[in-house]
Amino acid sequence: LGTREPDKLEIAAKNSFIVCSALIDGKIIGFGRAISDGQYQSAIYDVVVLPEFQNQGVGKTIMNALIEKLPKNSTVLIFVAPGKQEFYRKFGFGNLKTGMGLFPNPEMYRVKGYLE
Repeated sequence: LGTREPDKLEIAAKNSFIVCSALIDGKIIGFGRAISDGQYQSAIYDVVVLPEFQNQGVGKTIMNALIEKLPKNSTVLIFVAPGKQEFYRKFGFGNLKTGMGLFPNPEMYRVKGYLE
C-alpha cells in the first residue's frame, strides 16, 4: 500500500467491517480489510504482503481470517490486482461476467490493467 496516503488508509481501516494485519516484531508485513452490510454483501480490499514475505502463507492466512469473519452466506466480492487472480481462485472466487467499476481516474486504471 505504498502509494496510499496513510491518513486516508487509517480512515478506510477504521470504517471497515474487519481489518487483519500480519506482524513480525511489531512491523506490519501484511494487511487486508473488508466491508460488509452484515447480511448480504461483503467486499475484500487491500490484501497486501511485503514482497519478502510473499509465498510463505501470509496472504492465505489474511484471506482466511477475513472470510471467516464475514457474514456466512453473504456474497463476497474482491478487487484483484492484474495477474493475481489465481491466488484468489484458491479461495473459490471466480471472474464476474457483469462486474463494473466507476473510478475517480479511469485512464490510470486502464493503464494499470483494471479496466477494459
